[in-house]
Amino acid sequence: MDKIRIKNLRFYTYNGVLPEEKKLGQQIALDIEMQTSLKKAGKSDNVADTVSYAEVTEKVSRLVPSKSFDLMEALVSAILDVIEENFGGQLTKAIVKVRKYSVPMPGNFDHIEIEMEREFNHA
Repeated sequence: MDKIRIKNLRFYTYNGVLPEEKKLGQQIALDIEMQTSLKKAGKSDNVADTVSYAEVTEKVSRLVPSKSFDLMEALVSAILDVIEENFGGQLTKAIVKVRKYSVPMPGNFDHIEIEMEREFNHA
């Protein structure tokens, strides 16, 4: 299956369970992978025959800063909902990863990462 990927889409957000996460905020980065056939677009060279990564980025970029989530799982699920609502008819699967930096917990690590995937049924 062919894939469209958006890598390291970055935001400054106020997500988290702890009050300081909601107050101070933190940087997150997203990876979005969408699976679909790109055969028609490859032959036609027409954006109408593909899933526009510009449109996906625009819709996700409106969602992410619009709400503060306690859990990254809820954020990823909401992103998958937006993808499904707007592009699900063109996709067979979407995978979203979110990396959260500056997590206020003990340990020596770079970030936490949540990955979720959703398959789409075509009528």
